[in-house]
Amino acid sequence: MEGESEGALHLDRAFVDIALRISGIDDAMELRQALAGISDLLSASDQGTSYALCEVSIEPSVRPVIAWQAGGETFALAEDENFAAWFARARQNPGEAEPLSGGCGAGLLWKVASNAGWESHAGLFVSGELPSDEKAERLRAIVKLVALALGRVARGRFEKLRQRRLAESNQDALSWLELGVDIVWEATSAGVIRCRRIFNRRSDIADAIEGRNLDSVVVGAGGRNLFDLLCAEGRVARLSARFDGVPAIEGQRFHVSGLKREAESGHGSAFVGTLSCLHMRASSAFADEAATALTQARASRAREEQMRIEAEAMLEGLRLLLAGSTSREKLARLTALLAEGIKASDAMIIEAGFDGRLRALAPFRSTLDASYAPIAKTLARDLAGTSLKLYGGEEEMGEAIRYRLGMEGENFLALALPLRSQSAYFLCASRGDFGPAAVAFAERFGLLLRQALLLREEQAQLAQTAKMAALGQMSASIAHELKQPLNTISLATQNLEALLDLPNFTPAMAEAKIARVLAQVERASNVIDRMRRFGRKSIGDNEPVELLEMAEGVVAMIRHATDRAGVEVIFDIAPGLSVDADRLQIEQVLANLVQNAVDAISGVGAEGRDGDGERIIHITAMEADDGMMVELRVEDSGPGFPPGIVERVLEPFFTTKPAEQGTGLGLAICDAIVRESGGRLMLGNHARGGFVSLCLPRAAEDRSVTSRTESL
Repeated sequence: MEGESEGALHLDRAFVDIALRISGIDDAMELRQALAGISDLLSASDQGTSYALCEVSIEPSVRPVIAWQAGGETFALAEDENFAAWFARARQNPGEAEPLSGGCGAGLLWKVASNAGWESHAGLFVSGELPSDEKAERLRAIVKLVALALGRVARGRFEKLRQRRLAESNQDALSWLELGVDIVWEATSAGVIRCRRIFNRRSDIADAIEGRNLDSVVVGAGGRNLFDLLCAEGRVARLSARFDGVPAIEGQRFHVSGLKREAESGHGSAFVGTLSCLHMRASSAFADEAATALTQARASRAREEQMRIEAEAMLEGLRLLLAGSTSREKLARLTALLAEGIKASDAMIIEAGFDGRLRALAPFRSTLDASYAPIAKTLARDLAGTSLKLYGGEEEMGEAIRYRLGMEGENFLALALPLRSQSAYFLCASRGDFGPAAVAFAERFGLLLRQALLLREEQAQLAQTAKMAALGQMSASIAHELKQPLNTISLATQNLEALLDLPNFTPAMAEAKIARVLAQVERASNVIDRMRRFGRKSIGDNEPVELLEMAEGVVAMIRHATDRAGVEVIFDIAPGLSVDADRLQIEQVLANLVQNAVDAISGVGAEGRDGDGERIIHITAMEADDGMMVELRVEDSGPGFPPGIVERVLEPFFTTKPAEQGTGLGLAICDAIVRESGGRLMLGNHARGGFVSLCLPRAAEDRSVTSRTESL
């Protein structure tokens, strides 16, 4: 109890020190340095516990990103699905301790209040066990204090940016004023003119009108003078004016604006206004030169801003290529970045597959029907020998493609993205023109799009190679499956030969044997069909997949392995329960998971079950996420995942098996395949062994049936 009291006292002192340190900081870098010292101070005040402070922001894709982190070297805060799941929980329960994955501690979250255009949160992470209520209350106060400091810094940064832009706007207004106005004047109550500001080098006008009276300025066609008009009307704006009897400027035409000030204003002048010469004579060349310079400066500033946007888009694209997101997510985000960079109103990526069909990769629309096939032929013809083509609003071919794809905009751009063995195209439409800068940027950014497509292609090839390796290892099971019907056919035909020699032979006796032979032929044909389908290369199309039928077919493929290991496979899947996925790829993943379960029970790569223990694989399916997803779970009665392995099993090339064991398809590839289908992979231990779950989107037809049933 005494140690706990001392720890609480240290933490209270730390809290006071934190408040004093960050209360007056308004610079982002200085605040981060202070928070780094604060995390060390918290760790020192609580021996055996490590603390980390960070800022978590949300990208446009609503993916949490760690903007920076201070302290907590023992924390592995990776921006993965586990972190996203923690963030979603903590975001819904601000200030409450939410456990991190793997049992490595907990984190608190508090939203930063600022007038910036993005959502940001302050986070505080604690290693070890979850804090007690009293300790958690202190930590909650600390994370709120950090959030307040972050908000103050963000608001200060935003205000500085606003002030800078306001100053730039004022400077622009002054530049235009200098071009459009020659003299800013004021006059006494008697109408005597005094020049206050001279622009555009028009000192000749200032010298000519200085000390003259407003009644010498003839305004409009009626011959009224400016003094009388201001006294009567109070103000005038851009009226034509001339100075009679002033030789230096006589004959020149002017525009005059003026305002009569209120008597109680306290100013020494009763009238103020501006004067603009419409024929600048000797100064006209200077004005033209100044106008040209200003136009060029504004164009240069606009180009610099565009280059900044393009540079940020390229950097974001490179970061996406290196991120762990799925190829579908990468293509969708890259498409949006390029569309934003060239100011396109609509954009997409399409692919002409091996089978001649057209697919929309981003946004994902699966396979387009046969009526879209002419689009691929048109693009292949128009982009032969070039990487980019612009279709104007009057070109029928571009109009036809835009209309068929449902894209809005008058102008159309097509960018070729050649791959190793097939073709892909970036297509976009715009209501405005695609300028040379936009075209050049599209060609440069196309390199990132092509690289993302090549990574997708290589991932598919890697999965196909692993599938063929798995098929080779399944050859024993396939041979076993084929041998049984062949033996039955052989015995049936031998019996039929013996029956033919009997004196009482009848056609009915032959029909029974023939029916048995035909049944076994169909059984062998089904085995060959499953093997051929399993080995076929996926084309990336999602379809409704009935889970029970699919799981039974996969287990039949590797029946020899389960029988040899003495493993019983039990199914607990409701008939008709379906998911929306790529059937070939999900079959491949399930086959790998079942084989892994057999290996775990048999002790391949780890210590297996005792000989007298149960040897069971349980394959179940259940609804998840309010019926929008289905969890397909493979449980085994093996030893489970050892401590420290769960966090690493999804790493590429990580395995505990010997080189000659396994199907050649690692869990890292399984995870990538599942995420490409819009799902997620989960794993862990249960009471009697280990499990791996595939959480996949439920088929739309299946969801509609469930909804109708519930309504009844």
